[in-house]
Amino acid sequence: MDKTKQILIVFTGGTISSRIHKKALELGTAPYTLLESVRKSPGSFDIIEPISVFSENITPEMYRVLFGAIGKAFSPAKHCGIMIAHGTDTMAYTAQLANLFFSKYTVPVVLFGSKRPLDDPRSDARANFKAALNLVSSVEKGVYVVGQASDKKVYVHHAGRVQSADVRTDDFSSFRNRFAGKIVRGAFVPNPDFKEPPVFPAASSALSKIKKLSALPTERTVLCIPASCCTGFEIYQVGMPSFRYVLVQPYHSGTANALSEDNPFSLLFLKKACDSKGKRIFLGPCDIEKPLYSTSQALREAGITPIPDMPFETAWAILMLCTWLGIDPDKFLKKGK
Repeated sequence: MDKTKQILIVFTGGTISSRIHKKALELGTAPYTLLESVRKSPGSFDIIEPISVFSENITPEMYRVLFGAIGKAFSPAKHCGIMIAHGTDTMAYTAQLANLFFSKYTVPVVLFGSKRPLDDPRSDARANFKAALNLVSSVEKGVYVVGQASDKKVYVHHAGRVQSADVRTDDFSSFRNRFAGKIVRGAFVPNPDFKEPPVFPAASSALSKIKKLSALPTERTVLCIPASCCTGFEIYQVGMPSFRYVLVQPYHSGTANALSEDNPFSLLFLKKACDSKGKRIFLGPCDIEKPLYSTSQALREAGITPIPDMPFETAWAILMLCTWLGIDPDKFLKKGK
């Protein structure tokens, strides 16, 4: 890290930016007190706060503002790294988008948050903040998520492989458990089993386009549907103009209900409805190492596109980006056979 340059710190809200007030969490000035946790002069940081929101409340338009602001604020001549303080509920989704936009940056981009607010004695906020600083000092580039897990170890996840936090432990994980490394005694220790994914080929042009958008297009989001037992797909209003892509998260075996297209509990019923409205359905993630079920084959033969070997959050991020910028997702999504 070039010590003559600043670190661009981006505050967005979330638990790490909150305090306990009347037994509930509310947003406040907590993130700025993090700067008191490190022995750096105030001039070491360049601070922006494009949005301030609990991460569960983030919207597509907020993402446009956030990434547009970061793209405009960052200067390779001025900054040696970017640190993004973010709420943990949707951090994996934001990290995946950050990987698409910033994977060609020549400085490290690190997202971090906390399980508990800063004024809680059990808070991991300071530990995660220091870990993010350590990672910026240890790597030349790449987009990452850092977080202290329930085993008290600080893990580093590549943003293109990170998955949402576990509902029980609140720990983040990496796809197929291939995390990038750990922060040990203030230094980054790489995981020898980790293979860094390729950079997103359209990163530079995508960031340039999002910075120029004054608003998102009418088709601004992706309809995400879990394959849950006994869900009647007739409840979904697939004619709405706000989306063109439907992303279905399958069962662990990579499949979903494949009864006839006349049965409302079948994904083929939804496929028929989407076809009539010009929508397209994707199914993922699908593990190509697992046996292909007859139901999976039926869904694929019907024209539902399987997405293999990536987290659900990655597929979502790619479809979202393609929606916003009018890009064909087939250019970036490796489709299963």
